[in-house]
Amino acid sequence: MKKYYICALLVAALVPTSCELVDPTKVVNPNLTVGNVLASENPMENWLIGLERQLAVVYNNAIVNQEIVSDNYQNTRTFYNQNLDGVKLDFQDPQINLIQFSIADLRESAQFGLTTVKAADPATTPDQEADLFFYKGWAELLAGEIFVALPAVPNGPAVSPTENINLAIADFQQAVALTTNASAKAGYYLALARAYYNLGDKTNARTSAQSAIAADPAFTRFVRYDGVNALANTMQAALFLRGTFDDLQPLPRLDFLDPKYSGPTNEQAPIYYQKIEEAHLILAEAALADGALPDAKDAMKNAITAANTRPNSKKTFDDSVEDRPQPSPPAVAAGDRPDKADILVAASATDPLRPGLVLNRKAGNITVPIVSGTSLTAAAVDLLVDADQALETLYLLRQEIFIAEGRRMIDLGIKFPVSEVEALSNSNITEANKQGFAPAFIPTDMDAFAYDKAAKTVVIKHNMNKVLVANKTSPNVLPFH
Repeated sequence: MKKYYICALLVAALVPTSCELVDPTKVVNPNLTVGNVLASENPMENWLIGLERQLAVVYNNAIVNQEIVSDNYQNTRTFYNQNLDGVKLDFQDPQINLIQFSIADLRESAQFGLTTVKAADPATTPDQEADLFFYKGWAELLAGEIFVALPAVPNGPAVSPTENINLAIADFQQAVALTTNASAKAGYYLALARAYYNLGDKTNARTSAQSAIAADPAFTRFVRYDGVNALANTMQAALFLRGTFDDLQPLPRLDFLDPKYSGPTNEQAPIYYQKIEEAHLILAEAALADGALPDAKDAMKNAITAANTRPNSKKTFDDSVEDRPQPSPPAVAAGDRPDKADILVAASATDPLRPGLVLNRKAGNITVPIVSGTSLTAAAVDLLVDADQALETLYLLRQEIFIAEGRRMIDLGIKFPVSEVEALSNSNITEANKQGFAPAFIPTDMDAFAYDKAAKTVVIKHNMNKVLVANKTSPNVLPFH
């Protein structure tokens, strides 16, 4: 594992970010010079290990903040970002800066691998080159999904989400063409499906999703963490490791999925950032956009099946030390938040109360899905009778399956601004680039709810899936509509 850690340091030390804050010609440590790295045995193999670690850094910087700004989690009183819970998108926010620069590091590290490292390592294989294109494309995809605009090259102008995602598509296509490995190809096709989905390109998204399923119908790809060698899963710390101070609290209707990542410090959970469930969800949304409700229902049921049949996809553990505190000022009384299995939850005042969504943590062991989980069943999908009802259910499926993965913010149409650090060092950044974005229909209290302890009921203030469907023609959400 030491090799894994050192390679990541090489990536950070040798590759410029979008602001070129690191000058690789001024590295002092003689063991970290470009020449020494490229002259080492199998430099490409080592470089790819470093890229994997850099991706873990990206997710550490991004996911907690992406989840806080959404309706998935309420930041009651943690040391995590105190602005984003109210959808305050400030270009001076240091967390937004960290996200931006870690994405730039990933992109430039992959580009360095495609040029300098590849040239220095004649043993570089097509599969390794394909992975380099994948990592570069993934950085461009995240840039387009998360930010209003970001430079695509160091010190360049901040380009639009569409431009960044189109760059990602070109890289994913290169990756597909380079490999004959079916599982790897499934991941590249799934990346293409996600990119086309973001652009609202229904035809290509559908084709890519179908290709991913055909290549590997059980595909997953995950980022690894290492609690021993100092790269822990930040989201695991936020949701579990802080014990009685785990105040990053899930929306009550999502309580049964929390915490997705758990375990002691030396057992860091992976983050599954690609899984075939997404292909089925994309096919479902494409079918709904075509008015093909039966096909959409079949695709949704396929996503549920995939989520429920993951091998080793659930974990049972003791979460009895965790409290469910209420933010100040409390809505009920100090320390009161739904935490018993007999509590009923309604998605809004006009939605029915549902059982089985809240866990009794004080009872001891609980079981939580760690890859994908959902409260929905095939029988519930069969009862859907109209397109909007199905679309709302589909977005609940997306919310549940992708929880704690940073995806909900994207579905809500929220985007971070270009950071102040970039703006101060890059003359191409405009005032418009420094403005974050949230659709006008997104409330700042998305995760608010009313808890009646005596009646054992919770009524969430905003059913955001219903809000999304009501605004489906907005260019900022529901890409196929």
